[in-house]
Amino acid sequence: MPTPLDESTPVRGDVPLSMHPDALLNVSDTLNRPDTLGIPALSAAREALRLCYDCYGRLNDAERDLQAVAEPALRRQYPADRGGHTEVSGNVRMVNGKPTRIVDAEEFVTAAEQALARVSPAVDRRMAELKGYRDTLAQRVATALDVPARKSPEGLALASEVRAHIKAMKQPAARGKFVLDAVEAGDLPTVAAVLHAPAFLSGLDVGTHALVRSRAAARFAPVDSAQLDAAEVAIAQVAAAGSATTRRFGAVLALRTTPAVKAAKSVKALAGAGA
Repeated sequence: MPTPLDESTPVRGDVPLSMHPDALLNVSDTLNRPDTLGIPALSAAREALRLCYDCYGRLNDAERDLQAVAEPALRRQYPADRGGHTEVSGNVRMVNGKPTRIVDAEEFVTAAEQALARVSPAVDRRMAELKGYRDTLAQRVATALDVPARKSPEGLALASEVRAHIKAMKQPAARGKFVLDAVEAGDLPTVAAVLHAPAFLSGLDVGTHALVRSRAAARFAPVDSAQLDAAEVAIAQVAAAGSATTRRFGAVLALRTTPAVKAAKSVKALAGAGA
């Protein structure tokens, strides 16, 4: 089922494209399958990216507009945004002859801080949901790669014999081929005996053991394993978007230590002295 593009979140040139909800199109087809956990997982991931993308863009807009009223060169670039001719003097601008107060640096930093405080928990909630779906998918795959009888005394003894048989093969390549053939044949007891024990007990190296598990997951739990991989990709993209947003806001919040903001605080403190 194709996932429609997110027309509600226009692409911007000043926000990393990797943060846009449509950056998940590479995993959308895998996750967007009816009656699977992939659908809510995809929804949570897209919403998290949308929040980051929108907030990042709004911060850019606010910073641009503040610069536009503070710097003559930029004011000339955005006359339409001001409703006509704009003149700036101190902390007041004149728009078509009417005085309008300019937001100062301290207010900008405070507004950014408040925006981040609202968005961060919302993104964290979506990430927690996404990880929950990922963990459920991982458990489903693990269950699909096991057989209940393996945990019985007889099953444990049989699994031990299977691993000993494989390890006794002289050629490492033959051991790997034997297990991979068991995967293709749908021989879950043999595969489970190998996967639910350290690789060396079957005479396999770690790489071959991981390959067997990957092939087995695709064979015995095709949908869940594919969605598990896709969920991991989505988690990484959301985490990267969250980090990028935090860094962007961090640069603005650092303005609290600049002379201009310190001066504004001092002036406000002076104005309220003795009150």
